[in-house]
Amino acid sequence: MRRLSIKSSMALVGEELQPIKDAVIDVSDGEVTGIGRVPGSNNVVDLGNTLLMPQLTNAHIHVLDYFLMGLFNKYYIDDVVGAPYGLKYYYLRRAKPESLRGGLATVFRRIRNYGVGCLLTIIEYGRVFADVVIEEAGRAGLCIVPLTEPSTFRIYVKPDDEEDVDEVFEDEVKYFVDRGFGISLISPLNYTMAELRLASRLGGSRGLPISTHVSETEDTYLDNDLDRALNTLVTGNTVFVHLTQLSDEDFSRIPTLPVVTCPRSNIEFVGKLARVGAMVRRGLRPLVGTDNVALIEPNPWDEIKVMRLLMGSELSSQTILKMVTSWAWSWGFGYVIREGEPMRGIALRIDYEGLSMDYVYDYITMRISNRDVTYIINGSSIISVS
Repeated sequence: MRRLSIKSSMALVGEELQPIKDAVIDVSDGEVTGIGRVPGSNNVVDLGNTLLMPQLTNAHIHVLDYFLMGLFNKYYIDDVVGAPYGLKYYYLRRAKPESLRGGLATVFRRIRNYGVGCLLTIIEYGRVFADVVIEEAGRAGLCIVPLTEPSTFRIYVKPDDEEDVDEVFEDEVKYFVDRGFGISLISPLNYTMAELRLASRLGGSRGLPISTHVSETEDTYLDNDLDRALNTLVTGNTVFVHLTQLSDEDFSRIPTLPVVTCPRSNIEFVGKLARVGAMVRRGLRPLVGTDNVALIEPNPWDEIKVMRLLMGSELSSQTILKMVTSWAWSWGFGYVIREGEPMRGIALRIDYEGLSMDYVYDYITMRISNRDVTYIINGSSIISVS
């Protein structure tokens, strides 16, 4: 049995990220067994003037387009990553999984050093690339929720085709579910109603997440992608991503399920932010993703600062921090620091003396960057971040 106590100047614990000063976290066999001020073990690790909080969750990221870096702003976005004719899909249809290992390893190391512990990762052509993505993420110490995308999809769905199911689509979805993978659907507009219902039934029967882009652009909203999603895909773990075009009234129609906003990506792609305040008022507990690695550096601290700057009138700093930590945990992803949970934390260097507990949330959202991530704690392992 490996036991130790971890000391820090302050820790954010529980689902509410309650701040505790001069905190001691007791860990036994990788699990939090106590939270307080008195060490429960003779093996004490003092992290000094640091703030201990849960590892971050990146709730929407495309990692397989890393090789397109530098092409954005030179071509129309659909020409770069649009399905099925964009450069990303053209390349991946021809690429060998092994050829991507080196690039993925670099991406995942950077992500890990930002203090991220959990990724909800879109995997295009999932049957081909899922294993290499999962393996390289694991080597970097990341927990990955694979959201695997079938190789077949439709540019347009004709009214007479709504009850058709593509055989390859059905076969691949069954394969993903049998492997315990989540399912990624590009948009509800790219599949027939029968295909959407099939994915919902098979994924929902195993409690697997089903992720889809909803109303990211004005044209998809006008084509009623939200209605198609609400009529077919609503299971307990359905994840709606982007939602930039939705009104407060639209949010009132969405049941309580995970939703994800990608602020920097949405600004770059569509010049519009989702109404995150309306999501919170609706009780949806939104999460945060960084989207395309080729365009957006997958650094959640930058997303935190954008939300603080542009949404601070509606969102408290505590709420923003929940979006990248404990709210993900509440949906079954990510981590919190509390008794009975695996210890998955990050220690942030504090360069200022006497940090007030009343200021801690604002301090993190305004001042902390990835350069302040000093240690990553995985169970009883404390890893220094260089």
